Amino acid sequence: QGWNVDVNGWVAQLSNAYLRRHDVLNRGFSGYNTRWTRTLLPRMLPASLKAMRLITVFFGANDAQMAPYKQHVPLPEFVDNMRAIVDAFRSPDSPHYAPDALVVLIAPPPVGEKMWREDRAEKNMPFDRGNSRTKEYAQAVADLAAQLALPCVDMWTAIERRVELLRDMPYGGYEEFLRDGLHLNAKGNNLLAQLLLAAIEERAPQLKPENIQYVLPDHSNIQEGTIEEMQQYL
Repeated sequence: QGWNVDVNGWVAQLSNAYLRRHDVLNRGFSGYNTRWTRTLLPRMLPASLKAMRLITVFFGANDAQMAPYKQHVPLPEFVDNMRAIVDAFRSPDSPHYAPDALVVLIAPPPVGEKMWREDRAEKNMPFDRGNSRTKEYAQAVADLAAQLALPCVDMWTAIERRVELLRDMPYGGYEEFLRDGLHLNAKGNNLLAQLLLAAIEERAPQLKPENIQYVLPDHSNIQEGTIEEMQQYL
């Protein structure tokens, strides 16, 4: 959903922020968990990540699905998978080594259980997620980030803090940030994009979009517009 402009997808916002500065490569696979991703990582990634400057790792919502449903991954395995995925980018021995990339972990948002229960019922599907379970996975992401000295965007805590004053709303305030109890709506995506850019600025200010020059000059800086002038930018 990160590229979905209909809900202000956070990846689309990131791409817009880095427009003409860096390309944003989306490798989000809807419905995937860390077990599947760890196994299929070679198929998901480009041949080389040496040019990468920023990598986000966003898992937990699917892994936290209740057993015995297929997306469920037990918490200890989830942590092990997360560590392995991060190591793939940070280890010089890995074919996916990204020596110059800042790795940011993103913890899953909470589950608006009333909304999700209604969504599942409307689709004749089982209720398969709970907020207390997702909290454990979000905390595991935050703990791993601390252990590895990586920045973390903790969406579970960020949204929970904001809905504290909205508990009288029909869905406990979660409808402010979630469109169905699980997936981010426009306001939720705005929040994630905002927190992610803030984390980037704090940890690696050189990666703040405003601190990166355009790959090619703005048209207002082009003087005559001749071929000879253009060739100097090759």
